[in-house]
Amino acid sequence: KHGDCSESFYRKEVEIDVKTAPSASTEEKRRMMELLKRFEEDSLDDSPLLDDSDNEDEDGIGGLQRRMQEIDLDNASSDELWAALTPAEREKFMRAVNDPHSELAQQLLASEELEEAEVEPWWEPESPSPADERPAPSCVPAPSTSTKRKPSSKPSIMSIPEPLTKQAATSAVSGPLLLYNICAVCMAYAYTVRHFAVSPLSSLSSSSADRAAVRQSIARLVPFLVDRRSTMVHMSLSAVLTNLWSRFPSNHVNSQLFSLLLKDSAALLQPATVTVVASRDNAGRDLEAHPSANALRVLSDLVALFTEDSSGDLQTSGVTRKTKPNHIVHKLTFYAAHVLGIPGPMLRVLADEATIRAKTLGNEAEQVARDTTHGDVRRIAGGKTSAPKIEEL
Repeated sequence: KHGDCSESFYRKEVEIDVKTAPSASTEEKRRMMELLKRFEEDSLDDSPLLDDSDNEDEDGIGGLQRRMQEIDLDNASSDELWAALTPAEREKFMRAVNDPHSELAQQLLASEELEEAEVEPWWEPESPSPADERPAPSCVPAPSTSTKRKPSSKPSIMSIPEPLTKQAATSAVSGPLLLYNICAVCMAYAYTVRHFAVSPLSSLSSSSADRAAVRQSIARLVPFLVDRRSTMVHMSLSAVLTNLWSRFPSNHVNSQLFSLLLKDSAALLQPATVTVVASRDNAGRDLEAHPSANALRVLSDLVALFTEDSSGDLQTSGVTRKTKPNHIVHKLTFYAAHVLGIPGPMLRVLADEATIRAKTLGNEAEQVARDTTHGDVRRIAGGKTSAPKIEEL
């Protein structure tokens, strides 16, 4: 009875996660089925769940493979995939999902296909020092320890009209400060890159099924960017964190995740202290050598992601239609001009603030992990007894 209830509960949680998470893509369905196939092959010999007579026919080495051949993985829903599994497969799969650090989960994730598909975010250093290594949150792909992830190319920086740059420089002094809005965009961008393991985002082809899901991820986390009438201006980093936190699914957000995203945001916003000065003959490449080139690359990558053709449809038959800027592209271009008009020291202060907050959240995550490891605490009502009021179980 209890097992049936637990299976029903966990299945419901998985279905909700798959349907609400922006990463429920065709490729991830294929990866999940690959893990399940590896799971069945590796655990067939020693699995106590496969000893029952009811499992002899369909739970053989080719049972799952035969069932999968009857399903169109490109269009199958989460319900169809789940229904294709036997009760034993569901139970053991949920054990691995609920405990990603277990030996079984590590064996399933030790796939050459998954390792080859991992992409390093373009702003990450190619060879991070051991001191900079940190565990990835459970809601973003964890880096491989056995193979080096593939480096990704940096997105190209868009051209920014000179009049708009001058206007943004003036508004940076007299108008509302958009620094914290840009910080929120950087955090949403970093999460989406890591969550989808796509770097840069513009590398997705216009016909890719993931492109719409990536757009939805950005729109969900920073709706002020896609809302034509939005006038939201974040006035502090705390306001950014509070707003972003509320937009994540409850099972995706924690202090460890936000610590990572704040570190990413700080790296993207921090102006370079040393840059290469471009020659006058190479004026078109000046922005590539700009101290805030990384922040400009974030905004440029999003411009490429949200740019549509003139008909609003995807390219077909290999014919490239003329692109049509929309209100999102205009807003991102203005943000880029704002970055150019903001004094470098202001960006450094924001990056330092994000770094400090990241350390604070990281310490909180470590404390929670220690408390969980050391045991729960039970409070006992006070009275005439001499027993301690707090006991560790």
